[in-house]
Amino acid sequence: MKAIKYIAIGIGAFFAGRYIFSLNRAKEKILVAVSGKRDKISLQGVMVELNYNIKNPTRAKMKVTAPLIKLSSNGSLLASSTMQQVEIPQAVKDQSGRIIIDAFKETGKITTKILIPWLSILKVSSQLYNRLKSGEKVSIEIETISQVFTPITDFPLDDKTTIEV
Repeated sequence: MKAIKYIAIGIGAFFAGRYIFSLNRAKEKILVAVSGKRDKISLQGVMVELNYNIKNPTRAKMKVTAPLIKLSSNGSLLASSTMQQVEIPQAVKDQSGRIIIDAFKETGKITTKILIPWLSILKVSSQLYNRLKSGEKVSIEIETISQVFTPITDFPLDDKTTIEV
């Protein structure tokens, strides 16, 4: 009888350790795929549409807050989003507004639109202003800041990507 008890404790410890290891791996393994395009140019500035797909290649189920997004060029901040501007598909959204990512799954298309005001563009450089106005492709750095929640621990999710819009 004691042997069965010790075997059960050992099996429980093994699965708990495996799950905690999976959560630890998730910090380095979560993939954030970002794509973007210039949506429209108006008198206020340039509207950029960003598409996110967050991939979870681990066995840990987690929830992620809607991301705060910062757009910059050559290290200078152009614009940032609010978490309310992010459109999360209902299939991956819980009641509190967090993004649910199951084990070995991805979120699908999460979109947001961010207006880059002309004044911000001119502060960075007049060359950037001319390129955006003429429709040329420009490189924009995207910093995504979010928080990941798991049953055992929480950790920040920061990702930096450069795209052409």
